[in-house]
Amino acid sequence: MRLVRMARGFTLLGTRDQVRLVAAWSLLGLTRLVILALPFSAVRRLLGERRDPRVQVAPPELTDDVLAHAARIGTTVGLAARHTPWRSECYPQALTARVLLGAARIPHVVSFGVRRDGDALVAHAWVHAGTVTVTGGSGHDWTEVGSYSWSPRNRTSG
Repeated sequence: MRLVRMARGFTLLGTRDQVRLVAAWSLLGLTRLVILALPFSAVRRLLGERRDPRVQVAPPELTDDVLAHAARIGTTVGLAARHTPWRSECYPQALTARVLLGAARIPHVVSFGVRRDGDALVAHAWVHAGTVTVTGGSGHDWTEVGSYSWSPRNRTSG
């Protein structure tokens, strides 16, 4: 019954939204495989320019249209993540958002943080484009330990 409701909801989407959702769902699977198969040192090279998390940098000023596009990407990634048969928590969502934002040439920052949860140390990833939270929330409750920025102008080849 759940599958029928999902299929019915999918058919109610416009073609453009269907394509976006299928792309996000597929990328979530691919990024999950990348996470399982590659060490973070390999993934890190794909994230962008490393930033010092202790230095506060003002987000780039983006137009309202670009911010709206980034928000749509976040909504699409979140929706797709709720319907994968594999684990699609914050890390694959952040990598998927990174790919989609980069394809749309939208400057963004991927951040990683940690915090204590009782005796355990818990990790989290989140993505921002300008003032828009794309995935993972604001990150305010986390101690940022790594941050990577990407924009069309600071993209390096190779």
